[in-house]
Amino acid sequence: MQHWENELKVLLEEYKIRELHLRFVPVLKNCDNWLNVKEVGFIDHRTKYAHYNGLVVEYGEKNYFLPMRKLDALKPYRSWNIKKSIQVIET
Repeated sequence: MQHWENELKVLLEEYKIRELHLRFVPVLKNCDNWLNVKEVGFIDHRTKYAHYNGLVVEYGEKNYFLPMRKLDALKPYRSWNIKKSIQVIET
C-alpha cells in the first residue's frame, strides 16, 4: 500500500480528504457485485481543472471514486445510502 493510500484511509475515517489526493483516488468503473460496494461519503468539489461530484466508496479493501453519472445509472438496480459529506482540505 502506498503512502497516500494509508493517509487517505485515516482521513476518510474523519470524513476529510486532501485536495491533492483527489486525483489519485481511482474511479470505480465496474465490479462483480454492486451490493458489496460500501458508501463512505459524498464529495462535491471543484478544482482548477476538474469537478469531483459523486461518492467515495469502499470496495474490497480499497477506496474508489464513483461519479454522479454512474450513481444515476445504477439507481434502478441499487439504492445508495448517502449520509455523510466529505470535507475537502485545500493544501
